[in-house]
Amino acid sequence: MLILDIENRPQWRLAPQAEPSLELQQMAQKKNLHPVIVKLLASRGLQDQKRLEEFLEPSLADLPLPLEMGGMKEAAALAGQAVLTGMPIIIWGDYDVDGTTGTALLVSFFRQLGIQATYTIPNRITHGYGLHIDLLQALAPTESSHKKLLITVDCGISANEEIARAQKMGFLVIVTDHHEPPAGLAAADAILNPKQEHCTFPTEELAGVGVAFYLACGIRQYLREKNFFTDSRPEPDVRDLLDLVALGTIADMVPMGRINRILVREGMRRLEQLKRPGSRAMLEVGGLLNKQKRLISSLGSQDIGFLLAPMINAAGRLAEATLAVQLLLSQDSNEAMELAQELLTLNNRRKKISHDVYAQAVELQQQQQIKTSNCLILKGDYHHGVIGIVASRMVETFRLPTIIFGQEKDAEGKIFFKGSGRSVPGINLHEALENCQDTIIRYGGHDMAVGMAVAKDLFELFCLRIDEAIGRQVKNVDQVVELTIDLEAEIDEILSLECGKQLQLLEPFGPGNKSPLFYTKKARVVDSQAIGADNGHLKISFKNKDQVQKGIGFGLGSCLSKLQNDDNPAIVYSPMANRYRDTLSWEVKVIGLQFQKQ
Repeated sequence: MLILDIENRPQWRLAPQAEPSLELQQMAQKKNLHPVIVKLLASRGLQDQKRLEEFLEPSLADLPLPLEMGGMKEAAALAGQAVLTGMPIIIWGDYDVDGTTGTALLVSFFRQLGIQATYTIPNRITHGYGLHIDLLQALAPTESSHKKLLITVDCGISANEEIARAQKMGFLVIVTDHHEPPAGLAAADAILNPKQEHCTFPTEELAGVGVAFYLACGIRQYLREKNFFTDSRPEPDVRDLLDLVALGTIADMVPMGRINRILVREGMRRLEQLKRPGSRAMLEVGGLLNKQKRLISSLGSQDIGFLLAPMINAAGRLAEATLAVQLLLSQDSNEAMELAQELLTLNNRRKKISHDVYAQAVELQQQQQIKTSNCLILKGDYHHGVIGIVASRMVETFRLPTIIFGQEKDAEGKIFFKGSGRSVPGINLHEALENCQDTIIRYGGHDMAVGMAVAKDLFELFCLRIDEAIGRQVKNVDQVVELTIDLEAEIDEILSLECGKQLQLLEPFGPGNKSPLFYTKKARVVDSQAIGADNGHLKISFKNKDQVQKGIGFGLGSCLSKLQNDDNPAIVYSPMANRYRDTLSWEVKVIGLQFQKQ
């Protein structure tokens, strides 16, 4: 049985409270905003009318134009000419949610144009991330005089060699990506990446699916100027693609700034319309639809982040990511339901494997399998499809950057280690990898999440070098981990239907617009028990006045004995939607506990 009682829990800090401005008070009166919502808006600096309107009523009309993105003119012309001339189009996506939704988005868009674009997604286990020459050769034009258009989604920015080989095979290549560009960009025929140098797009924080969406908008504009659209061939409504943008953007946890907020907010509205058979089927098997096949309540970011995204991701982790694309593209309700059930089964299996690997990883860490000072590095016979998830859990548990490696063999039978890393705020893992490139076969990612492959004979040197590189960053990082609380408020106030419903005005949540956390000094606990695998979670009932509210504390099972000795702990919590028997109620999601009796 795995029981952890980690002492380095984050310190609680109440965020500075701000007095609502006159403009905010006027907006609150106009919209009849709950006092809690007003306080949250004020504390987040949303005080003037323009910012309030942009936040509460994000509009597609405020999105930047496609041609503001560097490389769009060239990319839209290449793809537009492929449409006009009938050149075959292949979409090459990544196997995560961002990549599969972006792939489905472009394939769907081309289908609306009357073009049957094909798609390829490499297998996570056998091929790994990015472009692969052997797969490209199987897709290449059969005659040297012919050309094919290859469009990457959520990958390609670092694939210099593969892109050069693809061009020699007869491909024209458009890269759409959002990962950090290397020093020397690949010589693709066009590159869309808001992070590339000299790109003046207003944000660098689009997800890969967001970049793909902008390419679709750019192609439509190019074809419009070429008089491609007629009464019998109408323009596609790109707004119908925004449900996919919402799925991929929330899943990839990119900052929820103004532009992403516009895209995701409208995309969630499209999801709620249940027009896409694939997402409708996932919502149904996930228990979010009632007996009449309608949504029990409005969707929230948690519904995507903890239900839909893991189901989509499970395809690439344990099987083939093309299953997810097939589901998202399906126009047949029966087929969609069969695929959704398959993804649900895969995700349940993924949960079991993840739990087992996490337990093994904790045991290895406690034995100090690999001695490092500034990070955790673990290796073993792990399923590569779950090591990123387990690395994230290890970061949550031990609050150190974590890299977990599984053992692999290359085509020649040589052993190497394929790893997945996750970081903590303030430590840029991608930068750390750049400082030890000579010990790595390949790597990629961004500051908080990376992937890499390391040769067996260089593994010990890699561990030493990456630990040193992270150590140099640690010196400049505040080691105190804080949990920032938005407001002190009693449970019954936050869990009221009025407040709970209005909290959805702040959606979508994500980095840069976190889900609000609340604090109460003395919660009255009337029942508690440990539940889940290895009793790792807490089920708690609270009583306020004459009302009992149910709650759950994920990962807090080790606190049960203390809770039974102190039934008035201070708690940090957030409201959590519970849909049961076709009705919506709000429960307490306990984030942290502090006890009066030590």
